[in-house]
Amino acid sequence: MAQRWRTIGLIGGLGPLACARFYARLIELTDADADDAHPEMILLSSPAIPSRLDHLLHGGPSPVPALQEVARRLQEAGAELIALPSLTSQTYRREIAAALDIPVVDMITALTGHLCAAGVSCPALAVTDGTRRTGHLHRALTAEGLSPVLPGPKDQERIQECVHLVKSGQIAAARELFRSVMGASWASAGDAFVIGCTDLSPLVTDLPPDSHDVGDIYARAVLSDAAAPPQLPALRLSDRTGRIH
Repeated sequence: MAQRWRTIGLIGGLGPLACARFYARLIELTDADADDAHPEMILLSSPAIPSRLDHLLHGGPSPVPALQEVARRLQEAGAELIALPSLTSQTYRREIAAALDIPVVDMITALTGHLCAAGVSCPALAVTDGTRRTGHLHRALTAEGLSPVLPGPKDQERIQECVHLVKSGQIAAARELFRSVMGASWASAGDAFVIGCTDLSPLVTDLPPDSHDVGDIYARAVLSDAAAPPQLPALRLSDRTGRIH
């Protein structure tokens, strides 16, 4: 029997290249032998959503209203679940979900579960300043007994510079800089290296051993949730006419 899929609503533009890469990975990771074996996806790229980093680090405008609006538009267009392929933006996942009648796939839970299943105990995390500031990922990992390894200030600045270079279209420069980040001493202090930002995912075409890409992990989680049969609505008692509501 052919796989039945829920329609995936994809919030894009966070950033644009990260979303394009994530969309491609959803396709590449789908076990399909024909076009119609792939899940239906609705992609809405909205790069005008206020900066998540500016909000988290400097008290800038909240991106929540814009994220909720994009998610609602996807739901109205027929999406049955929402993919939010940005670890920093996952800070707002609960607030987005509160505006919907459909789920938003949880990237932090997916990443934590993947690392635990892989037997990782001390993941070296290459994440944005915003993800570090919120502490959501760190708390999720330590709650499962993992001991995250974080870069010092200079290496963290280089990670953030890689993100900036990607967003400004300087991919070759970003790739070269990120290669040095992955080879730094802090990265080898852990038993696994985690690419913890989907803006960084396009910089590594061949993932080294003992390395994990949050974009790939999240893509697999989204496909897994999309493959699950949707819940049937609860039946209500019939009224006096015998009709079921």
